[in-house]
Amino acid sequence: MPEVSMPRLSDTMQEGTITRWLKKPGDEVKRGDIIAEVETDKANMEIEAYDSGVLEQILTQEGEAAPIGQAIAIIGDGSGAKQTPVASAQASSASTNGTTTQAISQSAAPAVSAPTFVEAAPSEGRLKASPLARRIAEEHSIDLARIKGTGPGGRIVRDDLEDYLEQQRTVAPAQPAQPAPQVQVPAASQASIPEDSEVIKISSVQKKIANRLLESKQTVPHFYVSNEIDMTDALALRQVLNGAAGDEGIKVSVNDLIVKACALALEKFPDVNSSYRDGQFIRHKHVNIGVAVDVPNALVVPVVKDVNVKGVRTIARETRELIQKARNNKLSVSDLSGGTFSISNLGMMDVTGFNAIINPPEAAILAVASTRKTFVPVDGQPVIRDIMPLTLSADHRILYGATVARFLQEVKRLLENPYALLG
Repeated sequence: MPEVSMPRLSDTMQEGTITRWLKKPGDEVKRGDIIAEVETDKANMEIEAYDSGVLEQILTQEGEAAPIGQAIAIIGDGSGAKQTPVASAQASSASTNGTTTQAISQSAAPAVSAPTFVEAAPSEGRLKASPLARRIAEEHSIDLARIKGTGPGGRIVRDDLEDYLEQQRTVAPAQPAQPAPQVQVPAASQASIPEDSEVIKISSVQKKIANRLLESKQTVPHFYVSNEIDMTDALALRQVLNGAAGDEGIKVSVNDLIVKACALALEKFPDVNSSYRDGQFIRHKHVNIGVAVDVPNALVVPVVKDVNVKGVRTIARETRELIQKARNNKLSVSDLSGGTFSISNLGMMDVTGFNAIINPPEAAILAVASTRKTFVPVDGQPVIRDIMPLTLSADHRILYGATVARFLQEVKRLLENPYALLG
């Protein structure tokens, strides 16, 4: 009987959380149908069926997490379809309360015709909680009775335990040095959060992004090298290219030119196109550049593949498609995987400079600031030019200052002689 397993939806994913089932037990499923939505460490994504048949059983409920490879549903011929035992739970409850058999039948009927994903009524006071939530509670000696469940039917899920642990870490109980019974000390949670403040619960994606960035900053020895590039000629070239494309053609952005320049520089300095894994260097043959995209309440980095062998218009076209998919929450596994270098461009937001955090296991990320008109000396005379600051964050386990400086010099050379990008 074919099992639907939790797929690997990103290169750093370890588990996924089911946010919504689009099919229910008993529904016919065709190969390629989207059957569920899942939240990973990078984005909300979709799971498609790889077999045709009938969705017989859902093994991982909404709000629950499952590691990669674990079965989350079963697709078969329909003979083994299982429904949540809502009817039996209702019958037991009705009997206890003296409800008539007719009332039981009427209340159970809709449960059979429209199966739900709610657990059977707990026996002997057992709380509703996912297996993962119970494991976390056991590891941290947490009484589940103190936790308010936010999952389906009030079920306690992983996020509820993580929220509780985060609160315990950030809100320490008051510990007065000497007893002072005459002074009423407010509860820690009340004392730390002003009454006029709003508490906003972050999503699982935001938590995972935060954890990955923290891990990167704590485990990767960052160092930074900055430079300034005269973009005057590159901006003029962009105007020529876009003018030739006409109203319906693909427009090339400044970022597309930067992506192309970085790709050619990575060919010349392959150490920058490397990764550090398990105590060894991995030098990548393909040049795949991730472009940071700002989406509501998250940050995703879709990857443009083999950039070094593509023209700037192709880069522009593929980047636009990836940005559109990111903003519509339609990025695929391939769109987010395989990056060897990343670019974070805040130039459109009037930024004078910033340092980006490396996206492991990549060796470097380029932070691009706003281009500004600046007086610079040309042949001994002050001339207004378009100057763009940038900073490369590099992994010191792989790269050293001189290599990074030479790489940035090559990026500078290419952008200041932009017709080299068209070859």
